[in-house]
Parts: sequence; structure tokens; C-alpha cells
Amino acid sequence: MVMPASATVPMRELVQQMDWSRTPLGAMALWPQSLQTLAELCLASRFPSVIFWGDERVQLYNDAYRVILGAKHPAALGQRAADCWSEIWHLIRDMMASVFDSGEAVWVEASPFSVERNGYLEEAYFTFSYTPARAEGGAVGGIFETVAEVTEQVISHRRLAALRELGEQLAAPGFDEACVQAATVLSHHQHDLPFVLFYLLSEDGQTARLAAQANMVAGAAGAPLEIPLDGADGWAPGVVLQGGQVLVRRDLFERFGHLPGGPWPESTTTAAILPLVRAGAGLPYGLLIAGISPRRALDESYMDFLRLTAQHLSRVLGNVDAYQHERRRAEQLAVLDRAKTTFFNNVSHEFRTPLTLILGHVESALSEPGGTLDGDHLQATHRSAVRLLSLVNSLLDFARIESGRLQGRFAPTDLASLTTGLAGSFQSLLEQAGLRLVVDCPALPEPLYVDAALWEKIVLNLLSNAFKFTWQGEIGVRLRWLGQGAELAVWDTGCGIPAAELPRMFERFHRVEGTRGRSFEGSGIGLSLVQEFVALHGGRVTVDSVEGQGSRFKVFLPSGRAHLAATQCQDEPLIAASDGKQAYLLHAATWLGQPAGGQAAVAALPTEAAPSHMARILVVDDNLDMRNYLSGILSAHWQISLAVDGEDALTQALAAPPDMVVSDVMMPRLDGVGLLRALRRASATAQIPVLLLSARAGEEPMLEGIDTGADDYMVKPFSTRELLARVRTHLGMAQRRRQWARELEGVNAELESFSYSVSHDLRAPLRSIDGFSRALLSHAGDKLDAQEQHYLARVRTAAQQMGQLIDDLLNLARITRQHVHREQVDLAAVATRLLALLAERDPTRQVATTLAGSLPVQADARLVGILMENLLGNAWKFTARQQAALIEVGSTLRDGRAAFYVRDNGAGFDMRYASKLFSPFHRLHDDSEFSGTGIGLSIVQRIVTRHEGRVWAEATPGQGACFYFTLEAAA
Repeated sequence: MVMPASATVPMRELVQQMDWSRTPLGAMALWPQSLQTLAELCLASRFPSVIFWGDERVQLYNDAYRVILGAKHPAALGQRAADCWSEIWHLIRDMMASVFDSGEAVWVEASPFSVERNGYLEEAYFTFSYTPARAEGGAVGGIFETVAEVTEQVISHRRLAALRELGEQLAAPGFDEACVQAATVLSHHQHDLPFVLFYLLSEDGQTARLAAQANMVAGAAGAPLEIPLDGADGWAPGVVLQGGQVLVRRDLFERFGHLPGGPWPESTTTAAILPLVRAGAGLPYGLLIAGISPRRALDESYMDFLRLTAQHLSRVLGNVDAYQHERRRAEQLAVLDRAKTTFFNNVSHEFRTPLTLILGHVESALSEPGGTLDGDHLQATHRSAVRLLSLVNSLLDFARIESGRLQGRFAPTDLASLTTGLAGSFQSLLEQAGLRLVVDCPALPEPLYVDAALWEKIVLNLLSNAFKFTWQGEIGVRLRWLGQGAELAVWDTGCGIPAAELPRMFERFHRVEGTRGRSFEGSGIGLSLVQEFVALHGGRVTVDSVEGQGSRFKVFLPSGRAHLAATQCQDEPLIAASDGKQAYLLHAATWLGQPAGGQAAVAALPTEAAPSHMARILVVDDNLDMRNYLSGILSAHWQISLAVDGEDALTQALAAPPDMVVSDVMMPRLDGVGLLRALRRASATAQIPVLLLSARAGEEPMLEGIDTGADDYMVKPFSTRELLARVRTHLGMAQRRRQWARELEGVNAELESFSYSVSHDLRAPLRSIDGFSRALLSHAGDKLDAQEQHYLARVRTAAQQMGQLIDDLLNLARITRQHVHREQVDLAAVATRLLALLAERDPTRQVATTLAGSLPVQADARLVGILMENLLGNAWKFTARQQAALIEVGSTLRDGRAAFYVRDNGAGFDMRYASKLFSPFHRLHDDSEFSGTGIGLSIVQRIVTRHEGRVWAEATPGQGACFYFTLEAAA
């Protein structure tokens, strides 16, 4: 823009050159002396100063004031203030008038004004004073204003406050949360940021999604939910990502129409797009789009503020990135730690079971005079040793893979012949299990380079796995040539794999929980090793499955040898001289309940092996050799029954309760802990002693076993003598408990007979006292004075209370012994009936009642009636002094089960005494306030306990009480 020549001429010259005769002030020669003196003072000052003279407030100013005027200079010289400052005249007019009227100065500090001095309304701040200037007659002739523009200071302070708030309030765990927090802070700074948009880049870097916004509506024009980064329309921020530079858009109205202007009515027409940079290389986290105030120029200080805002958020996002990275790393370590813990627990179980058998049989042999080990014991020891060797080899393979030291020896191999032989070794075992084996391995067009020992482990592992989880149907092995290599498929018609578990099937240590298999045994690394062995061959393994229908594992091996290390290959075929099949077959055979030789396992020892009067022990273990070993130890002293898992044991125990249960912990279908809980829930088996056997060593597993309700816990391997001693101890204790129970039952019967006799003897004189007292009052009451009638009434009351106490004590005794017969009972119906009876007995009382429509429960109808009678009677009694008595009966959920309640608005009680509330004869209120025997709530607790529930109360003195109760044990 070309400035007029007068814009650069000093003000003293302009004032002298000015034709003042054309202004309300007239020619300079005619100016009063006071104005001339004031003008000289103004022009000489280096501080921004201006004179407003006369009723027209004509302006005269110095050089320093021209900065404040901006483009209004030089036209402002000699101009009336109302014309020059028309945009703010409504703000300064009255202040000037007050100076003229009162003759007193006005001082204003950092006052905001929107002035039009550079072609647009500009937000500005001024500190100024209006000083009255006297004319010759002493009246105020004008105003002398000194002014300092403080716009930069005010705005800088405001922007610094915004940055400080960002620093204090941004601490988020996620990217979106950080953007939302930043948007919330910046939404309060609309003067500098009429709107802000935060976009986060997609993973592919092609688009950005809206994460947060301030003073804009998500999805509206200018705030799309997603923006392409390379488009020409909309924000088109691609250049920002490519060069990391700030992009300024000055055509917002043309692109989006009207956009928020912050506190100003004008639309924002300019915005800056800044990258939220990532430390180091790579694409930014996202973009900050900041609207620019329509009343401030986008100068360098404004741009610095925007850059600092973006930098601060970038640092926060960087912290979030680092935090999330560490959290993911911690989660991965936690998952790995849990997996390894599970793995070591499983491996511990796997090692300890064969060790128990080996040590147990050897210990037995050493205790014999000849010290020999033969027959079934020798076979079981051999199977256990082979199993132990197989586990050790698997762990060694795993360790070599982990350290990168496992290398194959690859040679050209007739894969069809090798695979057929391996699959055929399972033929007899599958036939015994009632399964069909399908082998379809035609000759391949060329040999494949494989490590025969590793291929054997691959095939046998997959076959063993299929057999473990297949109960009927078939298991198949198929080999096909696919042009670039061969594919092995091993399928079954077993229980299948849940869809959610398929991606994790080859993870190390991972096991599918809850799957019905022939055994719980397994280390959790079998399929992981299969994947590693296949990878060593340059191949791949996959699985697909339908739960309930079966699974199919596919292994692809490429042809040739280019994919293998030359140092690990040889041209001459290798002869596989491995006996690895024996370990798989021996172990899998035990899942059928019989050893590899085909002899059926004994389900229970012959009855003649132990007299019928001896105690019977139920031995539970999914491992055949362990079952036989335990039965061999225990059968010399007690009768033995065998169960293959927890479900089998529970069925046998409920049908014919044994005297003791000795159970393994880790078993399929129902484990030892589940069996224990089921036994404790059933009344017929609740008192049976249970000894748990586990491979998990240490104090914590032992305490966990005891906490579940086990009578004892032993860790494998264990001593034969210790097992016998513990079983003998628990059987003896159980026998003594039964004897004590019979004795107590006899004592209770005697006490019951005595209580009935005593109660009859007590009731007879009480009835006489009550009857004769009533007759005396009826026939001779008019001859007694008031005091005598009072004494006689008290005798009657005491006799009635004693009768009620005797009845309550008898009820308490009966409830303890009465069998609980559960049936469908509606507590709401019971409450309705009882409340009607209470209202009949006390017709003068007005009691509001609120009852649920239906409260069904499985409970003893008679006992529940007594329970509700006591609770409702209490509620009726303790609301006697209420003008608006209220009793409410309903139900709620507590800990996932139904809890019933009786609530009143009566006397209540102090919760400090709640623990004593259900004790017999304990009362919280004096008999003069509320009569009673102190037995009612004890009866309530006894009934609830008989139903395996619990009862508790909540109350506030003077505001009522609420009694809650459940009628079934927690799940």
C-alpha cells in the first residue's frame, strides 16, 4: 500500500500546514492562548498524547500518537472525535462528558477497545487518562489525553496463561484423552483460538480422524469426522505432513462458509494447520487446526503462540506414546509371566506324577526282603521313566529353540512311507478306543528334505493331540503333493476348538481351558514345538476347527533344499532309528484306563481283598498308573473304589458315600477342587474327609487347598508311610466325629424329652395363675382399689410373658432339630397373611404397608412362616409410637443373589450393637419401652442358618431398621 506523503511528515509541520479555518477550531491565529499553550505541550511530548477541544471534541495529536491511530492518520487531525472513533464512541463519549461536567480527571487501565485503524476491527487495549484543560475563563475547554497501548502485554499474558493451563492439566493415559483435555482447556481461550480441531493420523497415514474439538460441532462444516490427507478440498493438510511446516488457510469462508469467530460476531476466515510432531523420524501423531481471531493479525507472536501450543501437545502425546509402549510391554511381560507360571505348574505336575510312581515302586521294592521290582510295578515304573524322559527331551528341545541352538539334519526322505509308518503305530490304540484311523499317504513325486526325528515328533504330537480330544468317530492322516511341496493334514471328529482360541493355538504355554479331553496332563508346549519344528523345515502349520465337530491341522513343507542351510543338508537318505513312538504310545494308552500291553485296569479291587466292615476310600486320579499305585498302597488296609476324574468320583460318592476321598487336583472335566466343593454342598457327603494330592509344591498351594475345605493336602512325590499315616488319622477323626454326633443326638433327645416335661410342669401353674387372676378381676374387681387392681394386672402380665418365653425356647429347640423341607413359598403372600392378623389383634393402629407383588423362594414353608412372624411382629412393635407407621417387605440383589428385607420407620437402634442383635436374650430396648423375650431374632437367625443363608440388619436410631436375609448359600 502506498502511503500518502503527509503520513510521514512530522506532526508539528502538519499542524502548521493544516487549514484550521475549515474545522470547528477556526484559524490558529484565533485560538485562545490556553489551546496554543496546550498544543505546544502536546507536540513537544514524546509520549502519545491527544487534545480533544471544545464541544465538538476536535483532535490534535503528536507524533507518538500516530501509532495508535494507524491508518486513521492523517485524516484524524482536526477531525471530531465522534467521527474518528465512531466504532468506540459509545464507550468514550460519557467519560469525556464527565470530565467536561465535573472538571475531574479520568484514569482507565488496560481498557479493551475494538478499533478500526488498519482496515478491520482490531482488538486492542489502552491505558489512558483524560485530564481537563482549562480555558481563559476557568471553564473546561477541552481534554488532554495521554495514552499507552498495552495490547501486546495483555494478549501475551493471556496466551501465556493458556499455555500454563495446558501444562498443568494435560496428563492423559491415551491419545484421544489427551486431545479432549487440550480441547477443554483451549475452549476457554476463544479470543485467541475461536475454534480448535485435533486430528489423529490413521495407521496407514492416508487419513486423519477427528479426536477432539473446541467451539465446533463434530461433523459440521469445517469439522469433518475424517479428512483425507492428499485431497484438494476441505483442509487438505498433506503439505503439513510432508514438510512438517505450518500451513495457513486464509479462504475459510470460501471453503466452509461461516465459522465461529470466538467472542466476536465476525466469521473466522483464517486458520493455521500445525503438525503434532513425533520425536525422531516418522509421521506426526496428527494435526492441530487452530482458528485465528478475526480481530487480530496473524503476526509472528501469534504464530509463536500456536507453535508452542502444538509443541506442548506433541510432548504430551509423546509421553502417552511412551506410557502406552511401557504398558504394552508390561502387559506382555505379565502375560508371559502368567503363561510361564502356568507352564511350570503344568510341567511340575507332569514331572511329579511319574516321579511319584518311580519312587513309590522303588521304595516298596526296597522294603521287601528280596528287594526286587517285577510284574505290574516294574511295567508302571518303566512307563513312568519313559514318560519322564519324553518330558525332559521336550524341555531340552524348547530350551534349544529359545537359545537358537536347535539345528536339523535334513536328508532326502520318502515322506509318504515315513508318515504311513508313524500313523500306523496308533492303529491298535485307536481300535481299542472305538475310533477309526484313516491313513491316505500316496507316494510323492520326489523325496523331501526333512529331519526324520523332528518329523516323527510333528506327526506323533498331532496324532496324540487328536486322540486326546476325540471320543468317537475317526482320526485321519492325509499327505498330498501341491506342486511346490507337500501338505500333511491331521484331522479328527473330536470336541473341536473355540473360535476365540484358534489364533493362540501355537502360543507357548497356552492351553485351552474347559475342553473335554481324556486327560488333564500336558505341558502346554506341544503345539508350540510343532510350529518351531515345521519352521526349521521352512514350512508352515495352520489349524481350522469347528467347536463340537472336530479340528484339522495342516503342515506344508516346500520341496527342494534352497530354503535350508547348506551345512544342515546331506544328499544321502538317513535311516531313522528312533524309539520316540514308544513314549507317545505308552502315555496315550494310559488315557484309555489300561496299560500299553492291553490289560484292562481294575476299576475296584475285589471285595475279598478287604473285609466289608473296613472303611471304604474313593481314589480319584486321571492317570491309570497313579490310580493303581494308590490302590495298591491303600487296599491292604481299607476297601478301595477308583474314579477316573472328578465327575466320575462325584457320581460314585453321591450314589454310595465313601468314608474318605483321596483325589488328585489337576484332572479333566471336574478337577479336585471342583469335586471337593461339590461334595461339601451335598448333605450326604459334606462331612466326608478329603485328602488332595497335587504336584504344586510350596506353602501357597497348600494353604489354597486347605482354604477350599480340604482336610489335608499332600505334594507329589510323597512317602508311602506318610500317605498311610494321614489317611489313618483322618479316618479315625471321622469315626470319632460320627460317635460324638450319635452321642449328641442322644443327649439332644433326652434334653428334648426333659424340656417338654419341664415345659408342661411350668405351664400348668402359669395357666392357674393367669386363670385365677382373670377370675378374681372379673368377680371381685369392683371391691379392689386401683393399686390392688394394678398389682393383679401385673401378675397376669408376668404369667403371660413367662408362657411366651417357654414357647419361644421350645420353638428355638425344635428349629435346631427340624429337617428342612424346601418347596416353593411366596414370602409376599406369607407377609400379607401375617400383617392382616396383626391388624386384627391391634385394630386401633394405622400402619401403612408396602409389599412386593410376589417373592418366590425355595424354602421350608413352616420355618419361613415363623421367621416372617418374628420380623413382622418386631416391625409392628417398634413402630407403635409412630404417627405414620410404615412397614415394607421386598427383595433386592446382594452379591448376585436375592436378599429379602423387612423395613420399618420405627425406633431403630445403634449399629454399634448390631453384632449382638441375634444373640439369645439380648435386647437393645428396655422392657418398659418395648416388651419381649429376647428370643425372636435368635429364632430368625437359626432358621436362616438352617437354609444355608445369612441375616443382617441396618438401622438408625429413631429412623427405623431394615432386616435383610437370604435363604440359600452363595454360589
